[in-house]
Amino acid sequence: LSGRLAGVPDKVLPPVRPVKGQVLRLTVPGRYAPFLSRTVRAVVRGSQLYLVPRLNGELVVGATSEELGWDTTVTAGGVYELLRDAHELVPGITELPLTETRAGLRPGSPDNAPLLGPTVLPGLLLATGHYRNGVLLTPVTGDVMAHVLTTGELPDEARPFTPRRFRAAVRTELPV
Repeated sequence: LSGRLAGVPDKVLPPVRPVKGQVLRLTVPGRYAPFLSRTVRAVVRGSQLYLVPRLNGELVVGATSEELGWDTTVTAGGVYELLRDAHELVPGITELPLTETRAGLRPGSPDNAPLLGPTVLPGLLLATGHYRNGVLLTPVTGDVMAHVLTTGELPDEARPFTPRRFRAAVRTELPV
């Protein structure tokens, strides 16, 4: 869920906000191979950082986390911060060609955990708010939503992620 849904009252929508993330792609020339053989995850200067080597010689560096509304501008500051922090972990990274910069939006909930399952509006199910872990949580999200669709019930292990946990934040008189 990244915005408005036609026909769904705003007061029923979950409290999901856009969180901007900038990411870099660098190319590892053959003469530097192997540059990294495993994904590196770290916290540098209080910010999460990852470096992901790809089989095609690409190195993905990400990602910023910026509360800037719907802005998807790639900024010099974002590129600088990612390269500076990556350099702390792997000093040779600043010698690699920078081949792509990109910015996108992640859906974040107030507690940055997913919203999975039924809402106060009958028939409206949510699978959103995954924040930085959307791709990683895809398989389990699919399993949870398949369970809800086939049984009408949220599995016990997914109950902490019900959209109704933010019921106090939703201004509605619809039945629960």
